[in-house]
Amino acid sequence: MSRASRFRAFSCALLLVVSACAGGTLQPPPAASQVASSIPCSQISDLRALGPRLADVTNPQTGDAMEYTVIGDGAVSNDVLVMFPGTGQILTGWPVQMLTNSASSPEIVKTGAYDPLEDGSVSLCHNYRILLFDYPGVGSTPLSGNVTRDMIASDVDALLQDASTRYGISTNAVDPVGWSLGTTNALKYAVLSPVSRPTRTIHNVILIAAGPGGSEQAEVGGDSAACVSTMFGAALTATGTLADDLKTKLTELIFPYLGQTQAESGTNSGCTATVSSTALSLSVTPDCGILNHCLGFIAGSIIDLETAPWSTTKGIDSAVFAQQRELSNDFDVAYCSGGGPNFTSTGCTAYGSVKMSVQNGGVCKTDTANPDAPIASACDRIPMTGKLIVINGYEDLLTQWTYGKALVDAYNAQYGAGTAVLDTYPGAAGHGVMIQHPEWTQLAIEAAMTASPIVRDVRITPGG
Repeated sequence: MSRASRFRAFSCALLLVVSACAGGTLQPPPAASQVASSIPCSQISDLRALGPRLADVTNPQTGDAMEYTVIGDGAVSNDVLVMFPGTGQILTGWPVQMLTNSASSPEIVKTGAYDPLEDGSVSLCHNYRILLFDYPGVGSTPLSGNVTRDMIASDVDALLQDASTRYGISTNAVDPVGWSLGTTNALKYAVLSPVSRPTRTIHNVILIAAGPGGSEQAEVGGDSAACVSTMFGAALTATGTLADDLKTKLTELIFPYLGQTQAESGTNSGCTATVSSTALSLSVTPDCGILNHCLGFIAGSIIDLETAPWSTTKGIDSAVFAQQRELSNDFDVAYCSGGGPNFTSTGCTAYGSVKMSVQNGGVCKTDTANPDAPIASACDRIPMTGKLIVINGYEDLLTQWTYGKALVDAYNAQYGAGTAVLDTYPGAAGHGVMIQHPEWTQLAIEAAMTASPIVRDVRITPGG
């Protein structure tokens, strides 16, 4: 298969994956009535090897089916980190060195994804348990109509209920971890779960590349650079080589482009795109190389999409991708002030055109009259015992650093200084900070879990 035809297999732009190298073979999962241990860290190689161990669970409340698994040893805590994927991401996409290290998972050194420079002292997989899942319509599960954020929150609750029985583990303490689109789903879950499932505690909420939503000026894509918003829109209908080019360039722009400046000044990124019926013209040059892990990211994504069960849908199909873009639209233009029973968002107001449901709205009201200097307010209170942690890079084109800062600033203003933290990588990093710097990201998550000082002094690797 040619490089172009392989890229055509991408079902959307953001496929968060690890580098190439097929993994080992694991045994099929037990029936839900059987009690089995979660997959120990010592058995983890790359995440695509988990395919045979995915459990298929249908949520009777929504009718949605989802595949998931639980890894980890729980050596330090019974907390379950629930990993909410981004747009088009499948569960193989979490960088394995963001989840563990070679000391706890020696098999990772045998894979093409392993980078000795990113092998740190922490293993989230060893210290806690990690629930990895795919959204409905991915792999072996069907898509049966619209899937709203409220439904996803209920679906994740069903996975946690199933995990208690299937693996015989406690799911009473949960730490939602989201990336990109997954941050919005993690936020919605964190607001709704304490009301709908009060026996389950939200500890920390950890968001990688997040924004508050709820633009009072109905700014769609206000948290993304102009080039990204343009290309996402065009990718919904593009075909052939144009579709390949759009998806490839969007993937590459997860990483900082050549000459990109940091965003803490609150200025526009300057990245624009022009899309005709046949061609894409981009005003900047993506930096997609070996040292920043971009080429390995793309190579790994190709293998992941050819691995069962994800080969069934080549990641996600066009219907799922379109729904995920609708979710992002609604999060931008609507706001919900809280949640009620049965995983239902309440107090929802639309400031612009809603594509799926006003209940997909953001967790804050955000003044985007100056889209490069957003000001958030009236943020939903998250009933949690820990903190809201936003992890990001200054060169994030897809969820601008300024929007993550607006969320943290507003939350601290409402609920007390230190209730939210913005942790920014001190070197070059963009939307895919966890791909470029998985060791640092894992350290930042561990710091959040243990209420340690946020990660500041780190080794800057050759990739940035």
